[in-house]
Amino acid sequence: MATVNNATGVYATLGYNFDDPNGNVPALSTSALEHLNTMPVFITTWQAEDIRNNNVGGYYQNPLATDLINLANTSLTISDLSDANGLSNLRSISVNLADTANVFIEHTNRLTGITPFVGSDQVNPYLDQAISYGKTALYITNQTDSIKNTSPIMGSFTSLLIGEQITANLNTIIAFAEEIDDSIINRFDANTIASTLSSERVQTMNLYMRAANTFLNTRMNSDINYYGNLKNFIDKYNQTKKFTKLGETEEYLYMNFVASDKLKSRIS
Repeated sequence: MATVNNATGVYATLGYNFDDPNGNVPALSTSALEHLNTMPVFITTWQAEDIRNNNVGGYYQNPLATDLINLANTSLTISDLSDANGLSNLRSISVNLADTANVFIEHTNRLTGITPFVGSDQVNPYLDQAISYGKTALYITNQTDSIKNTSPIMGSFTSLLIGEQITANLNTIIAFAEEIDDSIINRFDANTIASTLSSERVQTMNLYMRAANTFLNTRMNSDINYYGNLKNFIDKYNQTKKFTKLGETEEYLYMNFVASDKLKSRIS
């Protein structure tokens, strides 16, 4: 019999409390027990412990969340500081970058399983669905195109692979915020708040933040577009798959009654 160490107690979580006074819950037959003895282990020790202890969940994390939250907050700080004379053209991009960072958190929460698929969203990739579709695409493209890397799966998850770049952008934008704050003079005089930064320096900051914003949007949109292509790919595969390995009766029905000339040329 396949056994799992330290797993006793899972059965108790079912709450079975019938004492079977009439003997209507039979013991398993010898053949049934022999069959069970041949089965592989269905559950590991840690699974059993988590189930027994009602400790299921909390298995996922978003490795980018902290940096993205800081990026959004720092961008809003720059927006607040942009009330100073000479900084007004930073306000729009800083607000946009904060909004993008927050949307990026939502996107990567879906990719990391923190936000599970529970509705009818057919646009955004979610962890379980994207992995499932990607695995199928990997099997197929390995045979058709000799693909030997994980790109068919990882194509929906590229936003998770840019942590170093996000950190670098965050550090630069934090430095911008500190530089802007240091440049503001007469900040307590509402009529003369101004920045000593040159227009060229402000423009450099503006362009950098725009590039950071574009970078996040590009990766996010790439994941979403790839996932859409991936789903279409699997759908097309499934449409053709049903015509392979036809049984004798199916083939007779198709070839003599149902199949178009196009399909006949494929399965003949």
